[in-house]
Amino acid sequence: MSNEEKILAILEEHSKMFEKMQADISGLKAGQSAMQDDITGIKLRLELDVEKRFDAVNEGIDAILAQLTPKRRVDELESDVIVLKTAVKMLTQEVAELKKAQ
Repeated sequence: MSNEEKILAILEEHSKMFEKMQADISGLKAGQSAMQDDITGIKLRLELDVEKRFDAVNEGIDAILAQLTPKRRVDELESDVIVLKTAVKMLTQEVAELKKAQ
């Protein structure tokens, strides 16, 4: 076998290897494309799920806030309680004094 024939044999071998590598690369690209489609689908599902959950949490917070008494009203009630406690103390003292006077 001459050097030229050996070189041609090596080139044919390399050509076959490159064809196989090209086929492998094409397969990898197809697999990558399918994975990208799957990732896109998963991303969309996650976004929808997270959005639904946030909406549900926000609705729950709104319901809780609707049931809470405003701080201004609580402050007013505290003032009323202080007035009532003072009045009860005064009336208790007056009753005690009246009992002593009898």
